Amino acid sequence: MGEKGLMSRVLSPKFGGYLTFGSLDATKVSAPGQPTVEELIDIYNIRRIGPDTKVLGVIANPVKQSKSPVLHNTCLQSVGYNAVYLPLLADNIARFLSTYSSPDFSGFSCSLPFKVDAVQCCHEHDPVAKSIGAISTIIRRPDGKLVGYNNDYIGAISAIEDGIGGPGSKNAAVTPLAGRLLVVVGAGGAGKAIAYGAKEKGARIVVANRTYDQFL
Repeated sequence: MGEKGLMSRVLSPKFGGYLTFGSLDATKVSAPGQPTVEELIDIYNIRRIGPDTKVLGVIANPVKQSKSPVLHNTCLQSVGYNAVYLPLLADNIARFLSTYSSPDFSGFSCSLPFKVDAVQCCHEHDPVAKSIGAISTIIRRPDGKLVGYNNDYIGAISAIEDGIGGPGSKNAAVTPLAGRLLVVVGAGGAGKAIAYGAKEKGARIVVANRTYDQFL
């Protein structure tokens, strides 16, 4: 039951379940964490879930506000990849990854507050993720090893460049960030990624954070 029990409803057909439960009306549920029939069909594409379906998801706390399942499941369906993407509420990311260690759980997004802690959970790291000190994406290889990546800096810096505009916004070699002063508020996983990406683009960085040691 509850948010953590959502996966048992969605993944029922993957693990041999004959039935699952979805409410007809989101305002009239008999227990917490029940998805609606509409969500099961339109978001999670439950009619296509089977034994070979891979499980992906965003690990966060809180997570129910995330729009990632809508975005990623739509993308998975559009490219015909046999996977389902879930919101995964966790209290401790190391314990979560240890518990869900089956090859069926093949990839995760990491969000607040686990981006920094995820570094210690991965067996290998992309060089950029290692430099940033934060993980946004974890891939489980066939041998079970977890590999960490950071994609945050690419998305954030691209959005900032587009927002600033200018002739360099569409040219990877010439960026409107070069020589600018960028103030990063916060030194968590996302803040570290933005600071790294901006520095790579030639910007000057100032970090404003409550705790000095956190960014070291």
